[in-house]
Amino acid sequence: MNVSEETENRILEKAEYVEEAVTVLAQKQSLDKESYRTDREERAIVEREFQTAIEACIDIAKLLIAETEREIPDTNAEQFATLGGLGLISEETSQRMQKAAGFRNILTHSYGPDIDDTEVYQHLQNELTWIVKYLREVRDCLDNE
Repeated sequence: MNVSEETENRILEKAEYVEEAVTVLAQKQSLDKESYRTDREERAIVEREFQTAIEACIDIAKLLIAETEREIPDTNAEQFATLGGLGLISEETSQRMQKAAGFRNILTHSYGPDIDDTEVYQHLQNELTWIVKYLREVRDCLDNE
C-alpha cells in the first residue's frame, strides 16, 4: 500500500506504543488467576494497557483507511472489517481485532464489579498474539509499497 511518509510515521509511532503495551501485558501473564483477581493495581494496569493498545490499533486502522480515500466506518469493529475487506490484513486477523474492539468498549465503559475479571484474565493469557499479528500485517502492508 502506498501511504504518505507522514502517515507511515504516525502508524509506526502508534505501533511502537502498542508494542510497549504488549510488553507490559506479557509481563503480567505470569500472574495466576487468583493473584490477578485480588490485586486491584495489577487489574488496573492490565485493563488500561489493553484499552490503550487496542485504541492505538484502531487509530492505525483509521489512518490506513483514510489513505485509501474511503469513508471511515462509524464503529471501531467496522474499521477492522474494512481493513480485512480491502485485503490489508487477513480475514482472520480482521475478525479477531473486531472482537478486540468490543473488548475495548467494555474496558472503556465499565469499571469495578461491572468488569468480568475472569474474561480480562483470559484475554491476557490468549489475545496478545493477535495484537502482535495485526501489527505484523500492518507492517507488511506498509512494506509492500
